[in-house]
Amino acid sequence: MKIKRYTVNHLREAMPMIRKDLGKDAVILNTKKIKVGGFLGFFQKTKLEVLAVLDEDKAEKEKKDEFQTLLESEKKRREQQVPEPFKEPLQEVRQEPKPDPVKEDDHHVMGELKSMKEMMMQLMETERLPVHLKPVNAFLEDHEFSKSIRSSVMADLLMKAKLSPGFSKEDAFTWMRQGLQKRTLEYPDMTNSPKKIRCFVGPTGVGKTTTIAKLAGDIILNERKSVGLITSDTYRIAAVDQLRTYADILGIPLEVVQSPDDLALAIRKLSECDTILMDTAGRNYQQYKYISQLEELVSSNDIAISLVLSLTHRYNDLKVITDNFQSVGVTEVILTKMDETRARGPIFNLMEDYKLPVTLITNGQNVPDDMLKTTEGTLVDLVMEEKMYGRSS
Repeated sequence: MKIKRYTVNHLREAMPMIRKDLGKDAVILNTKKIKVGGFLGFFQKTKLEVLAVLDEDKAEKEKKDEFQTLLESEKKRREQQVPEPFKEPLQEVRQEPKPDPVKEDDHHVMGELKSMKEMMMQLMETERLPVHLKPVNAFLEDHEFSKSIRSSVMADLLMKAKLSPGFSKEDAFTWMRQGLQKRTLEYPDMTNSPKKIRCFVGPTGVGKTTTIAKLAGDIILNERKSVGLITSDTYRIAAVDQLRTYADILGIPLEVVQSPDDLALAIRKLSECDTILMDTAGRNYQQYKYISQLEELVSSNDIAISLVLSLTHRYNDLKVITDNFQSVGVTEVILTKMDETRARGPIFNLMEDYKLPVTLITNGQNVPDDMLKTTEGTLVDLVMEEKMYGRSS
């Protein structure tokens, strides 16, 4: 296992260094703000410390397992394409044990693996799948699962189909559910942040303020704990009034801040509260100056950062937003507006691509209702809820 620590200005600076040093299978364990430089405690600069790790044994095993699975699938496809009189045994790939594999071998394996993945995608896109697996592939595509997840799930289903010649469409969807359930066990812990102060960030129009009101109501009514609210959203007209209305209804305090000093004072005023929820202004996430202002405001390591995203956005847009907010130190993702889209795949795509937990999903405007705290089981239930075979066949 390799572990490396990086000190950078922003997370995006660390990513190419991590890929270069540890490879694409590396995982970011932790990020935190630190103070460096200066003289006698003065003129220090804020930096981001990133801790990354690579489990070499696990990565190598996953490469070999995936390669072998795809190889078997391609072998079966080729055998089905050749006319019966001309069929010849497909020569097995023999892998000699190598006690000390060199980098050239790794590149060869990765090249073969990439080739097999491309073959798998061609298999799915050219209607060569067994008839009862086609609805599953269409279902995953309809829900906008990434190609990487789809190819992995379908490769697993092809192997199961090979061992169960008389399988049905219902069997195929059951296998898909089991495969997705297995993937969720590898995702980050989805329980809410244990930190007292939670700051909610994200682009405009995703429903941060409404989500905060829902959480505040849930904490007060169901957890029987006290809540304090903070808002730095003095940018939008009536934004403070909106949160103040919720605060008055719930009977909880609200503080308005415009600077790091204001925030420190507000936190002291609300120190008796069990939980403090902080709203921020939704701004253009593609203009980095706004991200920098946010970084300056929430530089304390005692604040958990919740990135709020809308499931109505295209996944490519969600990726850009998440990339740009990583420098703030995002610790969890909250997804809103599930009731406005059928796509569920982006929930899985985000956790797979960014190793961030999706801890809450909202599905309406009712406060404090219309929200779902996620678990491994509920995520798969969300995907399967509308299925039962009709609309996706």
